[in-house]
Amino acid sequence: MTEHDAHAAGDAGARSPARAGSGPRPSETGETLPERPACPFCDGRDTELISPFGSVLSVAGYWCRDCHTGFEYVKWGDARR
Repeated sequence: MTEHDAHAAGDAGARSPARAGSGPRPSETGETLPERPACPFCDGRDTELISPFGSVLSVAGYWCRDCHTGFEYVKWGDARR
């Protein structure tokens, strides 16, 4: 990519992956997924991690053993851990 192309792409709102994110990633700050987050349907704590990545990278998939429901947990910005 030439300097002109890079400048034009920046004007169009495009960013390279290295500059796209703002702030540290969870792995860089030592954050981990909660072992047993509360189920949003029944508030039960008998939950298990099914997948560290859900429908998008910013969520994790969990299963509630109390109400037998799958749910997604938002990884970033949740102070209720």
